[in-house]
Amino acid sequence: MAISSKFGWGLVLTTSLLLACNESDPSVESSSSSVPSGEELYALHCASCHGESGDLGVSGAKNLKTTALSISEIKHIIKTGKNAMPSFRGVLGSDSHIDSVSRYVTTLHK
Repeated sequence: MAISSKFGWGLVLTTSLLLACNESDPSVESSSSSVPSGEELYALHCASCHGESGDLGVSGAKNLKTTALSISEIKHIIKTGKNAMPSFRGVLGSDSHIDSVSRYVTTLHK
């Protein structure tokens, strides 16, 4: 009977420790919950050439305020690059990030 009692307490203690290890600290944010917006990604990766408002034109960067490109054309250029602009597929990482930046670029149109 003493063995089953020890086993029971050991099982309770082990289960408690495992559950405690799986609990997340609410004061620490998960990196997956902080997905950057299209505006944030644009500011980080695009604004140095295109400018905050889209019309800076460094190194021949196109004026995004006056572009007539569709959102699918913008996505294609971000993915593959064009002229002096390199592909940003590897930089942005995911199609959802590329979609976010593309949608943001359309907000810069006048």
